[in-house]
Amino acid sequence: MRESLLELLVCPSCAGQLTLSAEVKEGEEIVEGRLDCACKQVYPVVNGVPRMLSPYLRVDVLSRYARFFETHRYPGWDSGAGESLAAEREMATMDRFGYEWKHFSDYNCDNFSEFVKPLPERFLEGKLGLDVGCGAGRHAGYAYDRGAEIVDIDLSPAVDVAQERHADKERVHFVQADMFALPFAEGTFDFIYSLGVLQHTVDPKGAYLKLVRYLRPAGAQFVWIYAHATRKVALELLRVVSQRLSNEGIQRMSFLCNLIDYGIFVNGYRVASRLPVLGGLARQYAPLRLKEYSEFGYRVSYTDWFDRLSAPITNYYREADAVDWLRDSGLTKTEHALVGDSWWWLYGEKKSDS
Repeated sequence: MRESLLELLVCPSCAGQLTLSAEVKEGEEIVEGRLDCACKQVYPVVNGVPRMLSPYLRVDVLSRYARFFETHRYPGWDSGAGESLAAEREMATMDRFGYEWKHFSDYNCDNFSEFVKPLPERFLEGKLGLDVGCGAGRHAGYAYDRGAEIVDIDLSPAVDVAQERHADKERVHFVQADMFALPFAEGTFDFIYSLGVLQHTVDPKGAYLKLVRYLRPAGAQFVWIYAHATRKVALELLRVVSQRLSNEGIQRMSFLCNLIDYGIFVNGYRVASRLPVLGGLARQYAPLRLKEYSEFGYRVSYTDWFDRLSAPITNYYREADAVDWLRDSGLTKTEHALVGDSWWWLYGEKKSDS
């Protein structure tokens, strides 16, 4: 982390100001350090990333960075495993998505361009934004390239991949944090986005509504959430099996599913769409997803299969749900639209002070 990030961080427990002690630095980057709050909460900086997690989510960090904690004492970080069902599901989510972005960090599908297409061309330029559920940091780079300073949070250790990927960018920051206990003051950001993440949380609508608090007046919030589709019924049957497997087992199952899906159906569409007469029919009547994946590589489809099968929690939404979220958010200038047949786009702006 860079010292400039400290200006944005607060204690997620009490919202108090933090004191930074840098222990290892590489140039302007603080590789190891600690953040202390007057309420006695302490948060380590490990591998250049502040670990701003609630006690019940610290178990993975303690085991993953055992050598660091052998030489650094952090009061309150030696216990705190969650016992509730929600805690167990969040821990499972940490594990699954951490595994995904470690093994599929080369995922290179640029869906961010489609995600921001409804926005004015230079909408992000010069603004401070929050990326909720950044994974391995792919979208952070796209937001940065569009002129934003972007703070990226993720529950999983995928932030390590993201930090390594973007360590040379001054205006890109990564924090391991829980969207239900954010380490920022309310009213901090010009825009907040979440691309395909909220539907995997224990309370998607609750998370969406809570994020609004962190917008500045006139700030914008925009998200993609899964749209309900009949074909998702078959997917849920596969998930009944996949949720009983280890991460490695899900990876093997994803490989087999993709071998059939991409190898037969997507490639079949590619061939058919280039044939005389049949090509026109294929392009007109083939499912949208086949058309989309025919533009992507095998690895993108493989990653998406792992994503579908591994997430411990997945929710799908109808248009009435999208309208309900926007209405209850208190946002103005709201918009919603179906993106393909897979996503709902939700957009709204916080009321201005004037």
